Amino acid sequence: MKIIIKSLLLISSIFATQIAVAASFTDYATVTSVEKVYKQYRIEEPYQECYIKETLQNQGDGSATNEILGAILGGAIGNKIAEDSSDTGKDVMTLAGIILGASMENDAEKANSTGQVVVSQEVCETKVKTSFQKRLSHYLVHIDYEGHDLAFTSKKRPYDDVIKVKVTVDSLD
Repeated sequence: MKIIIKSLLLISSIFATQIAVAASFTDYATVTSVEKVYKQYRIEEPYQECYIKETLQNQGDGSATNEILGAILGGAIGNKIAEDSSDTGKDVMTLAGIILGASMENDAEKANSTGQVVVSQEVCETKVKTSFQKRLSHYLVHIDYEGHDLAFTSKKRPYDDVIKVKVTVDSLD
């Protein structure tokens, strides 16, 4: 029972302290001025910039088939020539035949082509255009409340000369 009474006394003293420390009520104040407050906003807009790019390209069939066939044929010839050689000599001749056959086919393809051709191609890049815009952020409202000049910010603009305000009284302790 003593614990319950002590707890109730403690709770009521805390509650009474809170009531005595802070209180609020509604009253009216006179609006003396309203200022628009602007803020700079950064705007980034992506856009595409396209242009024609010209490049030189070797003219050929664009395939490696001829070079591969030349390498196979050259390797077979090199292997046949070195038939009576040792294993190492046979491998060296086969490899030399592969390289020589592929190279000869590449050279033959280049000799039969007309050279280089100019290729035009559209290239597009995405870029970003940055600009700044001044936009209304909020209002700075100046009021006169019982001879005190006060100011606060608001998202809504007051349209009357007198507005309703909430006054909070708090202890300085």
